[in-house]
Amino acid sequence: MEMLRKITISTCGFDKTAINLAIEANGKQTTELLKIAGITTGAKPGQTDKGEYLKLIGEFRAVNLVSGEVFSSAACILPNFVTEPLAVALESSPEVEFGLLITAKPNAKSVTGYEFGVVPLVEAKASDKLAGLLESSGMVQTLALSSRKKAA
Repeated sequence: MEMLRKITISTCGFDKTAINLAIEANGKQTTELLKIAGITTGAKPGQTDKGEYLKLIGEFRAVNLVSGEVFSSAACILPNFVTEPLAVALESSPEVEFGLLITAKPNAKSVTGYEFGVVPLVEAKASDKLAGLLESSGMVQTLALSSRKKAA
């Protein structure tokens, strides 16, 4: 498992080129990129030249579903349409757990040639244990498979 400063789609191995290659390899269909599970205890807004973002603070794990690589971090930045509902949930709970599948599908009208999709793996809810979240989101098996891929 690789420790990252922050988990993002990019830091988990998916820049624009890698995403387009994954979509091509999948027959130009919706392609599963990442599974991310976490327990967020806070959210901090920020801004870059690409726009505003919301950095989630807590404990996070991600699995690159193409390479099998596993990542861990105390910070996570995802597209705003994903992080904003989690930040709202934090207003009524000190911790919010979530599990997500991040996908990409071709979109000729997009500047990048694709658009992201998100499939919830568990209902976002207040929690205190990442281990239970990983199990309920099916990531325990994915993490085990990933470890076997790396060993081979």
